[in-house]
Amino acid sequence: MAGIYLHIPYCRSKCHYCDFYATSNMTSVQKLVESEMSELISRKPYIGNEIVETIYFGGGTPSVLSANQVTDLLAVIYTNFIVASDCEITLEANPEDLEEPYLTELRLAGINRMSIGIQSFNNEMLSYLGRGHDNSRLVNKIKAVQKAGIENISIDLIYGIPGLSLENYLESLKEAMQLGIQHISAYSLIIEKNTFFYKLYKTNRLFEAPDDDVVAQFNATIDTLANHGFSHYEVSSFALEGFKSRHNSSYWEGKKYLGVGPSAHSFDGISRQWNVSSIRNYILNMANSKDYFDIEILSETDRYNEYLLVGLRTAKGISRNHISETFNQNISAYFLRELSKLNSEDFISVTDDRVTLTRKGIFVSDLIIRSLFFN
Repeated sequence: MAGIYLHIPYCRSKCHYCDFYATSNMTSVQKLVESEMSELISRKPYIGNEIVETIYFGGGTPSVLSANQVTDLLAVIYTNFIVASDCEITLEANPEDLEEPYLTELRLAGINRMSIGIQSFNNEMLSYLGRGHDNSRLVNKIKAVQKAGIENISIDLIYGIPGLSLENYLESLKEAMQLGIQHISAYSLIIEKNTFFYKLYKTNRLFEAPDDDVVAQFNATIDTLANHGFSHYEVSSFALEGFKSRHNSSYWEGKKYLGVGPSAHSFDGISRQWNVSSIRNYILNMANSKDYFDIEILSETDRYNEYLLVGLRTAKGISRNHISETFNQNISAYFLRELSKLNSEDFISVTDDRVTLTRKGIFVSDLIIRSLFFN
């Protein structure tokens, strides 16, 4: 089983917190689509005869594509790969792009899941984050998606925003529940380099939210969503029964995936491959049959660290037996030694063979996982 990811690195405007590779210059969109179609054809052997279970249009903002462009890309995939009859086909979208005729065309093209960048239902926070919509517009857009027949909807929410109160954050969660959203990805705001927020932070015009506020909102996310039937199946991901992101889950389960487009990554179990992070160079190199990617063969240490990185993010966690049976004695001994330290500090839960993060560990998951890395 495998997945296909298509990177669409365009945004109509840059949000204040975003450091993803994207441009607002749309003049090359059609050329990019044609280049990605060519890459799909040329890289057909990458995942062999694996059945494609998921297709994901990510960005950037894939909803800048026309329905015809989405249809053309999907047609190339269906022609060149073995696609499951129940394939999950997701498109990330900016709410401002979601007009009813467009949504109907996307559904007819094959889109059966939509991931919408909401971030907040609070008007003050939306303005602060640099979003181009307000609460009432968001609600109308989500209802339009549902009316078009796309019934598997995921939204992103951000907590830990400076000035965001627990009460206001809970209102956003409540709004999502009232709208019948099936999947929520909730992230703590991180001030990344090369963002507008980082410039404000470095000049003392923006300060990070107090840790106590962030922890309170983190705990409220878990408790509130659990009370409404959502399972916390990955560090930042919550879903109703039957609505876990199959595509993202394939990453965390170590399945093969093919990534096409500028800056897209691919993984086949043995190596990682990443495309050039330049729309111009990607299109030129594809047109002239030049190399457009770098590749790294994963060492045993890389594969161990990868297993930890993806496995411990999930509610399933990792297997102690798998580590002892798969990796050399030095790695296994190091893992057990470091694991005992984390367990004594209540960051890790060990039940029979499985190792998972506790709630305390989830909140600092990056630090915990990296402490188990073997270098």
